[in-house]
Amino acid sequence: MRIIFVLFLAVFAFAFDVKILNVNNDYAKIDSYIKKGISGDVICTYDKTPIICAKAVAFGNIVKFYNYTELKNDAFALPKVSPKPGDKIILGKNYRRILIIAPNQNAYIKTAQLYKGNTIISPDIFAPFIDEMPKREDFEKFCNDMNIGRIIFVLDKIYEVDSFSFYAIKKRDIDFKAKYDKAFFVTFPSFKITGKNIEQYYKSLIKE
Repeated sequence: MRIIFVLFLAVFAFAFDVKILNVNNDYAKIDSYIKKGISGDVICTYDKTPIICAKAVAFGNIVKFYNYTELKNDAFALPKVSPKPGDKIILGKNYRRILIIAPNQNAYIKTAQLYKGNTIISPDIFAPFIDEMPKREDFEKFCNDMNIGRIIFVLDKIYEVDSFSFYAIKKRDIDFKAKYDKAFFVTFPSFKITGKNIEQYYKSLIKE
């Protein structure tokens, strides 16, 4: 595959790295077993300088590569470098920055309490960017712009979703009511929508 490349970004706190052992087209074997769906940045070397050369999503001890477009700028000529054995993948970048999607204020507050120590980006910031049921692309763009690593969907359970791969990397049981009666997610103040099965829609976006 042709990989889009960008200048190297600093490694964020709470991330961890794995090493590429061998590469087969869009896939590679890595030196650790990683939970399915965790995404990260592949760090290659170009002219003795580390750069981000691809995105990767883990599936056990295998990763799949994707084009890195988070800082794409058509005005720049970017180097063409492919991931190779020995390169590192920084996984879980920005996982401490989260967006909580909850149906009501009580569910939002209770969920936020479970994620103390994380930086919670308010859904109030997301709301102005949508005027209908948010699509996966809406979530992806917002999370990319705001450096959000996980989306926390409060449904029949709490689903921790990787904001790039959209895999549920963890699920938690809840002991409170979380029903989307009037809005696609709570904002302060809330906006309304009717006639949609919002829970089922969100579940259709999440991979497991």
